[in-house]
Amino acid sequence: MWTQNRRNLTLFFLFSFSIIITANSSVVFDLIDEWLSTGPYNHGLLGFALALYVFWIKKEELAFPHSRFLNLLPLFAASLLLLVANLASIGQLQILGLFLVIVALLLSLYGIKIINTLFLPLLMIFLILPVWNVLQIPLRDISTWVSFNSVDLLGFEIIRDGYYLLTPEGTFIVEEACSGLGFFLASALYAVFVAQINHLSRKSAALFFILAVLVAIIANWIRITVIIIVGSQTAMQHFIVQDHLTFGWLVFAACFIPLIFIGNIYFGEQIAAKTNEKNAQKKEQRLNISYLSSVVAIVICFSAGTFILSSRYDPEYKFMLPSIPNYTKVGASRTTSHNWKVVSKGATNEEYAHFLQEKELIQVYLANYVRQYQGAEMIFIENSLFDKNRWFKDEQQTIKLAPTSTLKQINLLTLHRNSINSRLIAYWYLIDGHYITDKKMAKWYEVQATLKGQPGATLIAIEFSYNHGNKEQAVKTLTDFVTAFSTQPIHIKKSI
Repeated sequence: MWTQNRRNLTLFFLFSFSIIITANSSVVFDLIDEWLSTGPYNHGLLGFALALYVFWIKKEELAFPHSRFLNLLPLFAASLLLLVANLASIGQLQILGLFLVIVALLLSLYGIKIINTLFLPLLMIFLILPVWNVLQIPLRDISTWVSFNSVDLLGFEIIRDGYYLLTPEGTFIVEEACSGLGFFLASALYAVFVAQINHLSRKSAALFFILAVLVAIIANWIRITVIIIVGSQTAMQHFIVQDHLTFGWLVFAACFIPLIFIGNIYFGEQIAAKTNEKNAQKKEQRLNISYLSSVVAIVICFSAGTFILSSRYDPEYKFMLPSIPNYTKVGASRTTSHNWKVVSKGATNEEYAHFLQEKELIQVYLANYVRQYQGAEMIFIENSLFDKNRWFKDEQQTIKLAPTSTLKQINLLTLHRNSINSRLIAYWYLIDGHYITDKKMAKWYEVQATLKGQPGATLIAIEFSYNHGNKEQAVKTLTDFVTAFSTQPIHIKKSI
């Protein structure tokens, strides 16, 4: 009876799991794309296979607890988090939410002890999720500092300017991709896998984990230092400078091989601790049908909610450009501009327009979104308000407007092209009939608008070009126009 019940419970878990994955298939595809990329998570598929293997060898340890309705709370909370992340199109939060929902599903079916039983394989899964980008900044800072001082101590001429390392033969930039995050996560994954396979104690596992990540960090320091020295001595022509990613993995492999030997010698297989759980598990218990019905109800409701809410939108949504008092619109609106290149991934339609006041020419850009997805949204890392190959950003700030303005403040970019030509770009967002400047608040309003079935949104940007020495007057000219623009009634084209 115990074996039959456990088999039925496993089938129920797989059924619920399949519903969750199907409802969040776009999140899964984004995750796989990240694993197949050349970024810091390209070890993800291998890590996933290792985690599945560990899950398989631990399948006999799954407990069969009494059903407790209190265990449904984490499932409800995680499902709510995933729903909000989906509505706000926050990629990392979507992936994290999906992971937490699956963990909560395990907890709801097998009890709190399952977290301890499957802690290491769950940690392996967590380490291959693309949610660790926050570590890139400290790793990048440390790597820049260490590599600069290493090259300097070795007697080579070098100057540091932020993340720029200048040598007589060239300039090296320590970008986020040079932070060594991929090495860090791959080593951490290996350490957890060894801890599981060799049944290491918590103390031994922690020591090996620390050793593994230190090896990864030091390998990245060596990589950057060698590239700078070799590049500066070969006029930037050596292959390790041209293909530094491949060279980096070769350095990591050279440092990683000794780690494997150390793991086998000093952290070899230990005798697994004996427990009485296995005997306790085999007590005959019945499946609580009402409890399982509650579990599947939560899964289905939130999965259906994600699909239904995301499918409600107005295909005719479009923000209508207002008439601005004291400003004359020059010509008809266009879908492109000859002197302003904006990238808005996933925009339904784009519009450029020019307004003239005396001799001042101001350009307006609108990007309308009838609905937004991860990677096709207003607030996306690959979006850009200027051509980075032609313009350089001097400053980004928030400017407060007059109290009478509907829009209280704007985001302001200051750019320059050369010693003469400069440009100001003010921008904000329109969501659910509200002008919003802050990106986080924009995401929150996006959730509310999607719940109402009105997810349409618009990016509004204003451009003004000026001579480099007249910034103060240029800011006044731009803010005066923005104030006049934002005080006009908001008109939205709708299908209803």
